[in-house]
Amino acid sequence: LPPLHDFLRFDYNMHAGFSWMGTGSYLPREKAQRLLEQRGNTTLAKDRFKVIDMYFSIWTNQYPYQLVNYLTPLDQKNGWSAEGVNDHWSIVFRNMLDAADRLYSALLTNFEVTGRDPFVRQEEQPYVSDRHTRSPCFNDKCLFMTSIDPFPDPKEVVFKGDLRTIEDQSMKFLEFDYPTAEFWKTFAYVHAVDNDPLTCWNSYKVPQAGDSFGLRFVKPTVLNRLTVMSSKALTSLEGQMTVLASDQHGVHWTTCQHTARYPFVHTMALEIACPPTELLPHGMIHQIKVQLDTDLEKSLEICGMDAGGMVL
Repeated sequence: LPPLHDFLRFDYNMHAGFSWMGTGSYLPREKAQRLLEQRGNTTLAKDRFKVIDMYFSIWTNQYPYQLVNYLTPLDQKNGWSAEGVNDHWSIVFRNMLDAADRLYSALLTNFEVTGRDPFVRQEEQPYVSDRHTRSPCFNDKCLFMTSIDPFPDPKEVVFKGDLRTIEDQSMKFLEFDYPTAEFWKTFAYVHAVDNDPLTCWNSYKVPQAGDSFGLRFVKPTVLNRLTVMSSKALTSLEGQMTVLASDQHGVHWTTCQHTARYPFVHTMALEIACPPTELLPHGMIHQIKVQLDTDLEKSLEICGMDAGGMVL
Protein backbone atom coordinates (compact mmCIF):
# COMPACT_ATOMS: atom_id res chain seq x y z
CA LEU A 1 0.00 0.00 0.00
CA PRO A 2 2.58 2.68 0.89
CA PRO A 3 4.26 3.86 -2.35
CA LEU A 4 7.81 3.60 -0.97
CA HIS A 5 8.55 0.88 -3.51
CA ASP A 6 6.75 2.30 -6.55
CA PHE A 7 8.74 3.16 -9.66
CA LEU A 8 7.34 5.76 -12.04
CA ARG A 9 8.63 7.22 -15.29
CA PHE A 10 5.70 8.40 -17.40
CA ASP A 11 7.68 9.33 -20.51
CA TYR A 12 8.83 5.68 -20.70
CA ASN A 13 5.45 4.19 -19.69
CA MET A 14 6.89 2.92 -16.42
CA HIS A 15 4.34 2.60 -13.60
CA ALA A 16 5.46 -0.34 -11.50
CA GLY A 17 5.27 -1.29 -7.84
CA PHE A 18 6.52 -4.04 -5.58
CA SER A 19 4.18 -6.43 -3.80
CA TRP A 20 5.38 -9.16 -1.47
CA MET A 21 3.87 -12.19 -3.17
CA GLY A 22 4.68 -14.39 -0.18
CA THR A 23 1.79 -12.84 1.79
CA GLY A 24 -0.81 -14.16 -0.67
CA SER A 25 -1.91 -12.80 -4.02
CA TYR A 26 -4.47 -13.38 -6.76
CA LEU A 27 -3.29 -13.06 -10.34
CA PRO A 28 -4.57 -14.00 -13.80
CA ARG A 29 -2.88 -16.86 -15.61
CA GLU A 30 -1.84 -14.57 -18.46
CA LYS A 31 0.45 -12.62 -16.12
CA ALA A 32 2.14 -15.78 -14.92
CA GLN A 33 2.66 -16.82 -18.54
CA ARG A 34 4.05 -13.41 -19.37
CA LEU A 35 6.56 -13.76 -16.54
CA LEU A 36 7.96 -16.87 -18.23
CA GLU A 37 8.29 -14.92 -21.47
CA GLN A 38 9.99 -12.06 -19.66
CA ARG A 39 12.45 -14.42 -18.03
CA GLY A 40 13.32 -15.79 -21.45
CA ASN A 41 13.91 -12.29 -22.81
CA THR A 42 16.37 -11.25 -20.11
CA THR A 43 19.84 -12.29 -19.03
CA LEU A 44 18.60 -13.18 -15.56
CA ALA A 45 21.01 -15.62 -13.92
CA LYS A 46 19.70 -19.03 -12.94
CA ASP A 47 20.30 -18.38 -9.24
CA ARG A 48 17.67 -15.60 -9.46
CA PHE A 49 14.97 -18.03 -10.55
CA LYS A 50 14.55 -19.05 -6.91
CA VAL A 51 13.42 -15.51 -6.07
CA ILE A 52 11.56 -14.80 -9.33
CA ASP A 53 8.45 -13.91 -7.30
CA MET A 54 10.32 -10.78 -6.18
CA TYR A 55 10.48 -9.73 -9.83
CA PHE A 56 6.91 -10.62 -10.68
CA SER A 57 4.96 -7.60 -9.41
CA ILE A 58 7.46 -5.07 -10.78
CA TRP A 59 7.64 -6.78 -14.16
CA THR A 60 3.86 -6.54 -14.57
CA ASN A 61 4.61 -2.79 -14.88
CA GLN A 62 1.47 -2.03 -12.88
CA TYR A 63 0.83 -0.62 -9.44
CA PRO A 64 -0.23 -3.58 -7.28
CA TYR A 65 -3.75 -3.40 -5.85
CA GLN A 66 -3.15 -4.21 -2.19
CA LEU A 67 -5.74 -4.54 0.56
CA VAL A 68 -4.74 -3.97 4.17
CA ASN A 69 -5.34 -7.02 6.32
CA TYR A 70 -3.94 -8.87 9.30
CA LEU A 71 -1.34 -11.46 8.30
CA THR A 72 -1.39 -14.94 9.81
CA PRO A 73 2.01 -16.68 9.90
CA LEU A 74 2.20 -20.17 8.43
CA ASP A 75 3.28 -23.03 10.64
CA GLN A 76 6.22 -24.30 8.62
CA LYS A 77 9.82 -25.16 9.33
CA ASN A 78 11.38 -25.03 5.88
CA GLY A 79 10.22 -21.65 4.60
CA TRP A 80 12.55 -19.32 2.74
CA SER A 81 12.82 -17.06 5.79
CA ALA A 82 13.95 -20.00 7.93
CA GLU A 83 16.95 -21.10 5.85
CA GLY A 84 19.63 -19.46 7.94
CA VAL A 85 19.74 -16.14 6.07
CA ASN A 86 20.33 -13.31 8.53
CA ASP A 87 19.10 -10.31 6.57
CA HIS A 88 16.20 -11.32 4.35
CA TRP A 89 15.15 -7.78 3.50
CA SER A 90 18.56 -7.02 2.00
CA ILE A 91 17.91 -9.87 -0.44
CA VAL A 92 14.41 -8.58 -1.19
CA PHE A 93 15.67 -5.02 -1.74
CA ARG A 94 18.55 -6.16 -3.95
CA ASN A 95 16.24 -8.14 -6.21
CA MET A 96 13.62 -5.39 -6.16
CA LEU A 97 16.15 -2.86 -7.43
CA ASP A 98 17.44 -5.30 -10.05
CA ALA A 99 13.88 -5.90 -11.28
CA ALA A 100 13.22 -2.14 -11.53
CA ASP A 101 16.49 -1.50 -13.37
CA ARG A 102 15.83 -4.31 -15.86
CA LEU A 103 12.29 -3.07 -16.48
CA TYR A 104 13.55 0.49 -16.98
CA SER A 105 16.16 -0.68 -19.51
CA ALA A 106 13.60 -2.80 -21.36
CA LEU A 107 11.16 0.10 -21.65
CA LEU A 108 13.89 2.17 -23.30
CA THR A 109 14.13 -0.46 -26.01
CA ASN A 110 12.07 -0.18 -29.18
CA PHE A 111 10.39 -3.55 -29.71
CA GLU A 112 8.43 -2.41 -32.76
CA VAL A 113 10.99 -4.08 -35.03
CA THR A 114 10.41 -7.53 -33.56
CA GLY A 115 6.82 -6.96 -32.50
CA ARG A 116 7.44 -8.92 -29.30
CA ASP A 117 7.50 -6.57 -26.33
CA PRO A 118 7.70 -8.69 -23.16
CA PHE A 119 6.55 -5.81 -20.95
CA VAL A 120 3.10 -4.21 -20.85
CA ARG A 121 3.23 -0.46 -21.33
CA GLN A 122 -0.42 0.54 -20.85
CA GLU A 123 -1.41 1.34 -17.26
CA GLU A 124 -4.33 -0.76 -16.05
CA GLN A 125 -7.54 0.63 -14.64
CA PRO A 126 -8.69 1.48 -12.07
CA TYR A 127 -5.92 4.03 -11.72
CA VAL A 128 -4.37 4.54 -8.30
CA SER A 129 -6.45 7.67 -7.64
CA ASP A 130 -9.65 5.69 -8.29
CA ARG A 131 -8.85 2.73 -6.03
CA HIS A 132 -11.10 3.34 -3.03
CA THR A 133 -11.45 -0.27 -1.83
CA ARG A 134 -8.98 -0.49 1.04
CA SER A 135 -9.49 -3.45 3.37
CA PRO A 136 -11.64 -6.57 3.86
CA CYS A 137 -14.04 -6.69 6.79
CA PHE A 138 -13.12 -9.15 9.52
CA ASN A 139 -15.93 -11.54 8.45
CA ASP A 140 -15.12 -11.33 4.70
CA LYS A 141 -18.70 -10.20 3.97
CA CYS A 142 -17.75 -6.68 2.96
CA LEU A 143 -14.90 -4.33 2.13
CA PHE A 144 -14.07 -0.97 3.66
CA MET A 145 -13.90 1.89 1.16
CA THR A 146 -12.61 5.43 1.36
CA SER A 147 -11.31 7.98 -1.10
CA ILE A 148 -8.82 9.27 1.46
CA ASP A 149 -5.24 8.09 0.93
CA PRO A 150 -2.70 9.18 3.57
CA PHE A 151 0.27 8.63 1.27
CA PRO A 152 1.74 10.93 -1.39
CA ASP A 153 0.91 10.28 -5.04
CA PRO A 154 3.47 7.91 -6.65
CA LYS A 155 3.70 10.44 -9.50
CA GLU A 156 5.56 12.76 -7.13
CA VAL A 157 8.75 10.68 -7.41
CA VAL A 158 10.32 10.01 -10.82
CA PHE A 159 12.48 6.90 -11.31
CA LYS A 160 15.65 7.64 -13.29
CA GLY A 161 17.38 4.26 -13.22
CA ASP A 162 20.26 5.64 -11.18
CA LEU A 163 19.51 4.28 -7.69
CA ARG A 164 22.20 2.49 -5.78
CA THR A 165 19.88 1.21 -3.05
CA ILE A 166 16.13 0.89 -2.47
CA GLU A 167 16.57 3.11 0.58
CA ASP A 168 17.42 5.97 -1.81
CA GLN A 169 13.99 5.55 -3.43
CA SER A 170 12.24 5.39 -0.06
CA MET A 171 13.90 8.60 1.10
CA LYS A 172 12.49 10.46 -1.91
CA PHE A 173 8.95 9.57 -0.80
CA LEU A 174 9.67 10.37 2.85
CA GLU A 175 10.51 13.94 1.87
CA PHE A 176 6.78 14.47 1.38
CA ASP A 177 4.07 14.55 4.07
CA TYR A 178 4.21 10.88 4.95
CA PRO A 179 2.69 9.05 7.95
CA THR A 180 5.18 7.32 10.19
CA ALA A 181 5.35 3.53 10.34
CA GLU A 182 3.99 3.66 13.90
CA PHE A 183 1.02 5.81 12.82
CA TRP A 184 0.17 3.47 9.95
CA LYS A 185 0.47 0.40 12.16
CA THR A 186 -1.90 1.97 14.68
CA PHE A 187 -4.43 3.55 12.31
CA ALA A 188 -4.45 1.43 9.12
CA TYR A 189 -7.67 0.98 7.13
CA VAL A 190 -8.34 -2.50 8.51
CA HIS A 191 -8.96 -1.08 11.99
CA ALA A 192 -12.26 0.44 10.82
CA VAL A 193 -13.76 -3.00 10.18
CA ASP A 194 -11.83 -5.47 12.37
CA ASN A 195 -14.62 -5.87 14.97
CA ASP A 196 -12.39 -4.37 17.64
CA PRO A 197 -13.76 -1.13 19.16
CA LEU A 198 -10.34 -0.37 20.66
CA THR A 199 -8.67 0.00 17.25
CA CYS A 200 -9.42 2.80 14.80
CA TRP A 201 -8.69 3.96 11.28
CA ASN A 202 -7.50 7.56 11.08
CA SER A 203 -7.53 9.45 7.79
CA TYR A 204 -4.25 11.27 8.65
CA LYS A 205 -5.13 13.94 6.09
CA VAL A 206 -8.00 16.32 6.81
CA PRO A 207 -10.96 15.20 4.61
CA GLN A 208 -12.13 17.62 1.95
CA ALA A 209 -15.53 18.11 0.32
CA GLY A 210 -16.16 15.16 -1.98
CA ASP A 211 -14.18 12.68 0.13
CA SER A 212 -16.08 9.62 1.26
CA PHE A 213 -16.05 6.41 3.28
CA GLY A 214 -18.31 3.38 3.21
CA LEU A 215 -18.73 -0.33 2.58
CA ARG A 216 -18.86 -2.65 -0.39
CA PHE A 217 -20.88 -5.82 0.25
CA VAL A 218 -20.07 -9.23 -1.16
CA LYS A 219 -23.79 -9.96 -1.58
CA PRO A 220 -26.47 -7.37 -2.41
CA THR A 221 -28.40 -6.24 0.62
CA VAL A 222 -31.19 -3.93 1.70
CA LEU A 223 -29.60 -1.53 4.16
CA ASN A 224 -31.82 0.59 6.38
CA ARG A 225 -29.35 1.54 9.09
CA LEU A 226 -25.65 2.33 9.25
CA THR A 227 -24.00 3.18 12.56
CA VAL A 228 -20.50 4.64 12.70
CA MET A 229 -18.42 4.58 15.90
CA SER A 230 -15.38 6.74 16.57
CA SER A 231 -13.10 7.83 19.38
CA LYS A 232 -13.67 11.43 18.29
CA ALA A 233 -16.83 13.50 18.19
CA LEU A 234 -18.90 12.91 15.04
CA THR A 235 -21.54 15.55 15.65
CA SER A 236 -19.66 17.96 13.37
CA LEU A 237 -20.82 15.81 10.43
CA GLU A 238 -24.49 16.68 11.01
CA GLY A 239 -25.95 18.27 7.90
CA GLN A 240 -22.59 18.06 6.15
CA MET A 241 -22.93 14.77 4.25
CA THR A 242 -24.76 12.85 1.53
CA VAL A 243 -25.46 9.11 1.58
CA LEU A 244 -25.05 7.36 -1.78
CA ALA A 245 -25.61 3.77 -2.95
CA SER A 246 -24.58 1.84 -6.04
CA ASP A 247 -24.50 -1.57 -7.67
CA GLN A 248 -21.40 -3.78 -7.85
CA HIS A 249 -19.81 -1.62 -10.56
CA GLY A 250 -19.89 1.63 -8.61
CA VAL A 251 -20.11 3.77 -11.76
CA HIS A 252 -23.48 5.39 -11.12
CA TRP A 253 -24.59 6.37 -7.62
CA THR A 254 -28.08 6.96 -6.26
CA THR A 255 -28.73 9.48 -3.49
CA CYS A 256 -30.43 7.91 -0.47
CA GLN A 257 -32.58 9.75 2.03
CA HIS A 258 -31.10 9.66 5.48
CA THR A 259 -31.71 10.83 9.01
CA ALA A 260 -28.79 11.17 11.41
CA ARG A 261 -28.99 10.61 15.18
CA TYR A 262 -26.20 10.93 17.71
CA PRO A 263 -26.99 8.71 20.71
CA PHE A 264 -23.46 9.46 21.91
CA VAL A 265 -21.10 12.20 20.82
CA HIS A 266 -18.81 9.55 19.29
CA THR A 267 -21.59 7.59 17.58
CA MET A 268 -23.53 8.47 14.44
CA ALA A 269 -26.61 6.39 13.58
CA LEU A 270 -27.96 6.83 10.05
CA GLU A 271 -31.48 5.75 9.12
CA ILE A 272 -31.25 5.15 5.36
CA ALA A 273 -33.87 4.81 2.61
CA CYS A 274 -32.45 4.07 -0.84
CA PRO A 275 -35.08 4.29 -3.60
CA PRO A 276 -35.41 1.27 -5.89
CA THR A 277 -34.02 2.05 -9.34
CA GLU A 278 -32.98 0.09 -12.41
CA LEU A 279 -29.50 -0.21 -10.88
CA LEU A 280 -30.88 -0.99 -7.40
CA PRO A 281 -33.83 -3.36 -7.90
CA HIS A 282 -35.98 -3.61 -4.76
CA GLY A 283 -33.52 -1.25 -3.08
CA MET A 284 -30.81 -3.95 -3.04
CA ILE A 285 -27.38 -2.33 -2.91
CA HIS A 286 -23.80 -3.52 -3.31
CA GLN A 287 -22.10 -0.35 -2.11
CA ILE A 288 -22.91 2.42 0.36
CA LYS A 289 -20.86 5.52 1.06
CA VAL A 290 -21.05 8.68 3.12
CA GLN A 291 -19.77 11.63 1.09
CA LEU A 292 -18.75 14.89 2.72
CA ASP A 293 -20.36 18.08 1.44
CA THR A 294 -17.85 20.41 3.10
CA ASP A 295 -14.23 20.37 4.24
CA LEU A 296 -13.58 19.10 7.75
CA GLU A 297 -11.28 20.83 10.21
CA LYS A 298 -9.65 17.70 11.63
CA SER A 299 -8.80 14.18 10.50
CA LEU A 300 -11.57 11.59 10.49
CA GLU A 301 -11.42 8.52 12.72
CA ILE A 302 -13.60 5.38 12.54
CA CYS A 303 -13.33 2.58 15.10
CA GLY A 304 -16.16 0.37 13.90
CA MET A 305 -19.48 0.19 12.07
CA ASP A 306 -22.80 -1.58 12.30
CA ALA A 307 -24.36 -2.22 8.89
CA GLY A 308 -27.95 -3.29 9.48
CA GLY A 309 -27.00 -5.52 12.42
CA MET A 310 -23.68 -6.71 11.00
CA VAL A 311 -21.21 -5.40 13.57
CA LEU A 312 -17.79 -4.61 12.15
